[in-house]
Amino acid sequence: MGLEDGSTMSLNVPLLQPRAFSDEDLPPSRRPVDDLHDFTAEFIERGYHAEYCNWRDSYLKWRQGDAKGAKGENVEETHIKNRKSTFEYWYPTVSSYTFRRTCAYWIGVLFVEGCIFFAWQTMFLAYWPDPPPRIEFWISKMPVLFGTTIFGTGIYMGYLELINMDTDTNLTRPNFLWCDWRALYRLLQQKEEGESESDYDDADDASSMSELYWYQPVSSIAGWVIYLTGAVIYQVANTAEMFELDKETHAIICEWPLVFGGFCFFLGGIAELVHNRVWANPPVSYVWWAAVMNFVGGIGFWLCACPVMMEDWVTPIGFTGTILYLIAAILGLCMWRGEQFGLSLISNLNRVHRHSGTQIAVRTDHNTGVQQVVPITPSAPSQQNIKLDNVDNVLQAKLSWRGLSFVVVCTLWGASSLLSVCTVPAAPWEYESTSATRRRHLASQEMTSLVHAIGAHCIILLNSVSVHVPSEEPYRALTLAMRLLVMVLTIQCVMSIWDFLIDEHA
Repeated sequence: MGLEDGSTMSLNVPLLQPRAFSDEDLPPSRRPVDDLHDFTAEFIERGYHAEYCNWRDSYLKWRQGDAKGAKGENVEETHIKNRKSTFEYWYPTVSSYTFRRTCAYWIGVLFVEGCIFFAWQTMFLAYWPDPPPRIEFWISKMPVLFGTTIFGTGIYMGYLELINMDTDTNLTRPNFLWCDWRALYRLLQQKEEGESESDYDDADDASSMSELYWYQPVSSIAGWVIYLTGAVIYQVANTAEMFELDKETHAIICEWPLVFGGFCFFLGGIAELVHNRVWANPPVSYVWWAAVMNFVGGIGFWLCACPVMMEDWVTPIGFTGTILYLIAAILGLCMWRGEQFGLSLISNLNRVHRHSGTQIAVRTDHNTGVQQVVPITPSAPSQQNIKLDNVDNVLQAKLSWRGLSFVVVCTLWGASSLLSVCTVPAAPWEYESTSATRRRHLASQEMTSLVHAIGAHCIILLNSVSVHVPSEEPYRALTLAMRLLVMVLTIQCVMSIWDFLIDEHA
């Protein structure tokens, strides 16, 4: 009876009893999953949330048996091989794609506009070798200062793209002046392994078929740093040129900095030749010709800063170098149209292309709102419940050739409008009417030129986003009418400046 009573008592004891202690008293290995810390916010703050998501996707595919060989998908070597040269690796999120696309676009536009101002000075001095001081200040020196600032801003945009190669601007603040140079070098020196020939079927850049050599990451970093140094030196020299200085001070602040700045542009051209290995690749790509022209243009910039050596050849050499830089800038816009956002100094971005056969999509993270570029794997069960957007519906489309030509025309209009701004203070008597309305008339003319300049750059900005003519009416008719109006205004502005020079020179 005692055993039976004991058995009955033990059976009456519930199997699951409330714990007398909380989860905090348990060791970490025995706590429930719900108590684990959520690192999402920290990952976003430190800038590697997108990389974690990529790793998580690869891990899930590995667990589901979607592996390659005995090593599997989650091995670091295999992960790098499969991800390194693909579109979704270099553009993990839509924000990274948009950032690099924007930088590359404005690099080309600003280079074109800056070269227009540089070419203007050489043409003006050839037409009018000894202009009056007032005309020389506003029509020669001021446009050069505009061109230096605009061209230097384009160089800074290239430097900005470089130092943010390993930064997702949607997850963390972008770098503006500095970065982790060792991390950047390691990122750029990744060798192209595990790539198939199909990755290059639609490649426009011949350098994409070449192996990555050790000096290419070095030349990429050194090239943009040297260009930025030369741009800063040029900015200081051309700004000081606007003031009246004695001969000795002028030589120290203006003449010698121009020589050193031109030498920096020459070194930057060498870096482009080395980076793109022009001696080993045929001249059949945009980047090949852009690198060569920038190199020769850099020589021209350097030599025209040495008037004692070149004497009467200064103006022709400077004009030739400027035209070569202008052609290289237009080729840069052509590369941008082909989504080669690395241009001539970041070849890593030129090795990946988004074409109609690219099996990628865009996934929106519901926790962070970040839009991530992911490969499409229809067989993976983990993606059946995830809503994927077509990449063409999220990423901006490519610009047509007619649209690219329109951007160049808008740039010419913007530069001509800024020149028109300078003509008013250069020769105010050309715009005078009666004494009662003299100031209002001059102010009205100045505001008209400013509105033209602002409108031109606003349309340039619009074309970076709206790259196609709408198919629906009346939007299509309005867009075509706007393009026709831009053409007319560009011709009118150029003719106005030409008439101004003829009247003043006479």
